[in-house]
Amino acid sequence: MERKVTPTKVDIETTQKSMSVIDLKPIQDDQKLITLSWENINVYTPGSKDNLFGKILFCKKEVPGKQIINNVNGVAKPGSLMAIMGASGAGKTTLLNVLNFRNRGKLKINGEVKINGEVVKSRPALTAISGYVQQDDLFIATLTVREQLKFQAMLRMGKDVSYKDKINRVEELMIQLNLKKCESTIIGAPERNVKGISGGERRRLAFATELITNPNLLFLDEPTSGLDSFMALTIVDCMRDLARQGKTIICTIHQPSSEVFEKFDRLCLLAEGRLSYIGDLNVAEKFFSSLGFDIPLHYNPADYYIKTLAMVPSKKEESLQTIEKVCTGFENSTYFIELNEDLKEANIMPSDPNRALKLKNRISYKSNYLVQFVWLLWRSFLSTIRDKFSTQIAIIQTIFIAILLGLIFLRLKYDQSGVQNMNGIMFLFLTNTSFSNMFAVINTFPIEIPIFLREHQNGMYAVLPYYVSKVIVDLPKFILLPFIFITINYWMSNLNNDVGRFFICVGIIILVANTAVAFGSIISAVAPSPTAATGLSAPILVPLMIFSGFFLNNSTVPDYFIWLKYISWFNYANELLTVNQWEGITNISCNATRCAYNTGEDVLNYLQMKKSNYGVDFGAICALLVGFRLISFLILFLKSFKK
Repeated sequence: MERKVTPTKVDIETTQKSMSVIDLKPIQDDQKLITLSWENINVYTPGSKDNLFGKILFCKKEVPGKQIINNVNGVAKPGSLMAIMGASGAGKTTLLNVLNFRNRGKLKINGEVKINGEVVKSRPALTAISGYVQQDDLFIATLTVREQLKFQAMLRMGKDVSYKDKINRVEELMIQLNLKKCESTIIGAPERNVKGISGGERRRLAFATELITNPNLLFLDEPTSGLDSFMALTIVDCMRDLARQGKTIICTIHQPSSEVFEKFDRLCLLAEGRLSYIGDLNVAEKFFSSLGFDIPLHYNPADYYIKTLAMVPSKKEESLQTIEKVCTGFENSTYFIELNEDLKEANIMPSDPNRALKLKNRISYKSNYLVQFVWLLWRSFLSTIRDKFSTQIAIIQTIFIAILLGLIFLRLKYDQSGVQNMNGIMFLFLTNTSFSNMFAVINTFPIEIPIFLREHQNGMYAVLPYYVSKVIVDLPKFILLPFIFITINYWMSNLNNDVGRFFICVGIIILVANTAVAFGSIISAVAPSPTAATGLSAPILVPLMIFSGFFLNNSTVPDYFIWLKYISWFNYANELLTVNQWEGITNISCNATRCAYNTGEDVLNYLQMKKSNYGVDFGAICALLVGFRLISFLILFLKSFKK
């Protein structure tokens, strides 16, 4: 059935506006069009293996999960714009996640999803040929619009596409989606009060990000959420124009205006997880009328459908009867027969090899590791240098603490009390360096993990180049800040005035700083949120600090805690700093009749620290640095398989 709608003046004006946003292009004969079909989709929440008396009786009983989607079928054809609608809790977002193999969590799913008649068995098979515009727009806040699209183009477009063509694609999308005027504006992050582009521009940028590879299958989760009526209409106009180019577009949408609703070609209605209607939008009114549900005059059809199929708590029985009537009515209607015919047609594999799609069951990267590394390094560098406030705060904080400690321990003397003071400030070198540098990175991965997972699962880059690029970009900061800190403190405190000993001290502290950063990366990779990362850090770091040899003599460490001593970089670094300071000191003054220390050797003997451990200590810290880095990388690698 063809849709016959008399265009109004508003429709004509809107169409003209949309035409200025996206130029319509004819469907090419060699274009691989996509028909998406799904059959007998059933979705259940995970079952529980415990009952009310499980903890008392030590017995477990399998409790089945709740059914969210109940035997839903459907077909989405090329050149069509389909809306999945329903009341809250109807299962529309769950169905969309099932169809695009994303955000499934631990749901138990039965049924088949097919592309041009071929069963899709994994997420990589679908992500390679489709785009997904999620409801939450995830971007690196400090990148500009142009830089975001350029990064996407370089890593998502094929190796056979030249650099010039990729840049031209970026320009084309910015013009088509009306982003040219804000191309040099940073994206920003409203949730972190980082000002940037507007909400409508963010939504259009999300479109552009997914359209960079010109996919013929596009999923959208509530694309108009949070937008005003004009911007919502503009976004749906964009979607409709893309569908006219031969793309298959499916989206969930919540209570659209009547003008927005009329832009869709096909409608899929869900009620309590059941299929209530699927078919042409303009036929839905006729179907509901046949069941006695007539849309009132001047009433938004979308609102009426949702209201009719909603579960009203105060009228539960009546709501269930209405839902049963509509769902059963659809199953017994000619529209259901048409759906089955469409499914049969969709299941016929294309005989023309040019029309067939080769579905891949694993992530396939469009660029090699070196190209991925270069562009990830480029993005991380831009993000770092634009975060000027954090850098300035870190430098000011370092200088302030260094001067403060220098004034407290100003010009220490080489006498009996000076020994304790010098040992104390060297330990403060370690604690301040460890805590400040570890806390500088613990929030890195909790903030970026959602972006990393989305981009990695889209086949943009592997875990290794992402991780190495982060390490290299951060490295200068964790060399410069410890150097500034020690340079100020060392000479103010009157530590060993040999220049060689000074540079050894600087090297030790820089090594400690980077080991603490590597340890913080483990916490950052494990923690689910910045708050959790902050809460975990201190309780884990304090035990390592206790076994440094400062609070507890090395010879008195309990055997059952000896393992903590060996994984504590405080232990090795404290010995290195102490030996570096006191070796060769031959005159420690004493005014009493009995002196605890006469030479630096006496200090080392009392603290059970030996110069012969110098090489072992350096090697141990380097081993911890590499080990911590490997552990944090492996954690990220395992998280990359997160569903």
